[in-house]
Amino acid sequence: MRQTSTKRKFLRGLLYLFLLLASSQAGAQEMLGLSQGNYSGVNSILSNPAMLTNTRSYFDLNFFGFGFFTRNNIVYIPGSDYNIWKAIRQTELPTYGEDNRNVLYYKDQRSKFSIVNTHMLGPSAMIQLGDHAFALSTAARVFISSNGIPWEMPIMGIEGLKYKPLQNINFDDNNIDFSSAQWLEVGLSYAYNVYQFLDTRITVGVTVKKLWGLSGVYMAADNINYIVLNDSTINIKNLNGEAGFAVPVDYNTSDVPDGGATFKGSGVGLDVGVVFIKQRFVGSKRFKRLCGQRFEEYIYRIGVSVLDIGRLKYDDNAQLHSFDDVSVFWQNFDTMNYNSINQTIGELSNLFYGDPTASYRGNSFKLGLPTALSVQGDYRLMKHYYLGAYWIHPIRLNRHTMRRPAQLAVIPRYESKWFDISVPVSLYEYRYPRVGLSARFYFITVGTERLGTWIGLADLNGLDFYFSVKFSLAKGSCRKKMESACANSEFGYSDKEKAMFRKHKRRR
Repeated sequence: MRQTSTKRKFLRGLLYLFLLLASSQAGAQEMLGLSQGNYSGVNSILSNPAMLTNTRSYFDLNFFGFGFFTRNNIVYIPGSDYNIWKAIRQTELPTYGEDNRNVLYYKDQRSKFSIVNTHMLGPSAMIQLGDHAFALSTAARVFISSNGIPWEMPIMGIEGLKYKPLQNINFDDNNIDFSSAQWLEVGLSYAYNVYQFLDTRITVGVTVKKLWGLSGVYMAADNINYIVLNDSTINIKNLNGEAGFAVPVDYNTSDVPDGGATFKGSGVGLDVGVVFIKQRFVGSKRFKRLCGQRFEEYIYRIGVSVLDIGRLKYDDNAQLHSFDDVSVFWQNFDTMNYNSINQTIGELSNLFYGDPTASYRGNSFKLGLPTALSVQGDYRLMKHYYLGAYWIHPIRLNRHTMRRPAQLAVIPRYESKWFDISVPVSLYEYRYPRVGLSARFYFITVGTERLGTWIGLADLNGLDFYFSVKFSLAKGSCRKKMESACANSEFGYSDKEKAMFRKHKRRR
């Protein structure tokens, strides 16, 4: 009885952890309000490193920024029952059903997903020197994603195997994967205006990032064919899957931390991009001081980039296991004990292979970064008013690669030196519409890409916010120097002042 109680507590803890991650929904996944405007500065590298020479700042220093995103189509709380403002005033969640659950679940038979994407922007800086721009950036990132989850599995996790509508059905599921990684990164970015002719300019850029992996986990199943016979018996007809993990836990005692190295892995990442700009005027102005650089206003610009190329290799406290074309008639499933990771893996290996070590494949594994193709567009409607567009699509070579969700957005924007506001209208995963809001007050930016969750107009299955605090020096903002007898009479003046000066000379 005690063994069963321990297992139930363990499973209940895993379930609530999963639901917490899946339903706390916060989204600053792309942080469009930070990376798309002309005042984005160093944060422009989030979408395209080639943007560095195309901002209104010649120097930009990001003190701190934070973005949090989570989204799922598994569980939710109706927006009419609970939203963020209610959460500030009250801590109690609504309850549903005889079991007093705090969430409802979607009952459609569509494949399920969940994602958590946290991006902490550390101290970062950029500087532009004419056609060249450089940036140094730091960040801490957490990325957790589940893809291709069969619709019945979350229901079994919530209702339990005793749920009769799912018993005695032969489920045959394919292409399931889960990945989780936490890492630190330091990046060096460079952008260069490689082509300038009349009113057109092309810029290329690259960011090289050194990565330190704090932990990493992945699980993938090519196929699982099974029948749940009752609340204690599962007939697994076929299983093809593997799992790798490197976490700061002692796998024998479950102690945290494990006493080993802080970083369980390392790697290298790469962002590359190009930007084409159609300027409003021909050519560019020469400058004598950094502050004298000019922002060349454009009619439109188009950028293309590939983000997060690379991978992390975990080789400290790491294990890789594989279950290849195995099957088992699993009786007394509900009595299996879970006390430590090694014990659990050993029992599973013994169950499928008859040997507690047969599933072991090695002490290292690789996990690909959430690589994606990104396209950015921006059109100047009139002074201060712009219409932007953004598209990002995941690139996955295998299921050992973290999957960055797809997003398509249109972003109307007002911007000035002291104030920006944008209203991104996006389509998440080409299916779920969202409306966001972002505002910049000189050096502080706050935003969300899913406003409805905050005000109760959408179900609480996603929540999205981000912010940034930084300092910038604007182009063309030089202070005038004291003139001497031999000074150039036009040095240090604005175009408007130069025109007035020339006009005055002609009159004389």
